[in-house]
Amino acid sequence: MKRQLRVIVLDISPTSRKILEVILRRQGHQVACFDDSLEALRFLSQHGPADLLFLDLNLPKMDGFDVLKYLRGEPRFHLMIPVALLSEHDGILVRIKARLAGAQLVVTKPLVRQRIVALVSEYLYRRASAQEADQRTGSLTHDAGEVASRLGRSARDETASSRTM
Repeated sequence: MKRQLRVIVLDISPTSRKILEVILRRQGHQVACFDDSLEALRFLSQHGPADLLFLDLNLPKMDGFDVLKYLRGEPRFHLMIPVALLSEHDGILVRIKARLAGAQLVVTKPLVRQRIVALVSEYLYRRASAQEADQRTGSLTHDAGEVASRLGRSARDETASSRTM
């Protein structure tokens, strides 16, 4: 069963917003689109973090890097990952700056359906793998605690039996 994501699209271009909205909704995800960074930040403050954020670099008021810096500085939003920065430029400088700002990747415009679907599928796979690893770690932690508890009881029993002899 495919998990439904809560996705925020923050892009100045109505065309890019519509393309992402249609692609993501067809994949079964909830999508909220914004062209104003302050409006998107208000939405996030009211509704909590999203699972995925597509963030345009060329925004009025606050550019994509400013929005990302704000989100990474807020304790309730800094774990909202991944962030895919949307850019018209595919240069190494943009990619380095994006990574340093905390974005996981840069998606170059024009947007291509297959690339967006692959990106979301990869995110879902990584998320499922991480959750499975967390469950295994939790199970191992529980098992280790049980073993430690048994060893402690065994040592106490051994100490008690040696005192009675």
